[in-house]
Amino acid sequence: MSAEAPRSALLFDLDGTLLDTPRAIAEQMSLAVDAVTGTRPSLEDARALIGAPLESMAGSLSGTAPDSPTAHAVSADYLTRYRELIVPKAADLFFPGVRGGLERLARSGFALAVVTSKKHHSAELILEAAGVRELFAAVVGEDDVDHPKPHRDSADAALAALGLADAGPGGAVVGDTAADIGLGAAIGTFTVGVTYGVYSTYQITAAAPDFVAHTFDDVTRTVLLRIGK
Repeated sequence: MSAEAPRSALLFDLDGTLLDTPRAIAEQMSLAVDAVTGTRPSLEDARALIGAPLESMAGSLSGTAPDSPTAHAVSADYLTRYRELIVPKAADLFFPGVRGGLERLARSGFALAVVTSKKHHSAELILEAAGVRELFAAVVGEDDVDHPKPHRDSADAALAALGLADAGPGGAVVGDTAADIGLGAAIGTFTVGVTYGVYSTYQITAAAPDFVAHTFDDVTRTVLLRIGK
């Protein structure tokens, strides 16, 4: 990262934006629900909920409230599966262009942060396993704030951890769902919606991001063009 003070912040979603984890998450969440309730939800139903807090996913897929004993049991089962089956594969799950793009953005002086609906510890685990944790000056999980995305709490927490009052003139929020675009809108910064994650091109376009990126290389180029690099 540049020795100069970062001029702007880039806040990235994690699943479906940096790492190609949505299918694995949907599979393991479906199996976790089956293990607890005896009923296996479809992968399509599980995938559609990615981006929501874990307990909300567990509750919706098990037909219970997010704070119910069943939802807590599903969440615990899923977290075990996540640690044992998904995290070890992290280094192979980057979308094309992500690792090099992040390194280039960091060298250009941006302050990078991950803002995710995952639990903080889960996000730390997979970023460490993927070998990119050191590129991010802050990681904010859904359990770090009172109100998860698209509420601005997550962005405010990330900016505070970066020591910034706002995202800056070249700042952006980058993600693959409406929650990410809503987060950027909540803090009044540029938003980039990616089409290769959970949302289809139509769905992410309907969320009205400032820019639609079809690859992470598109993300990198667009962000750098905005600051004249």
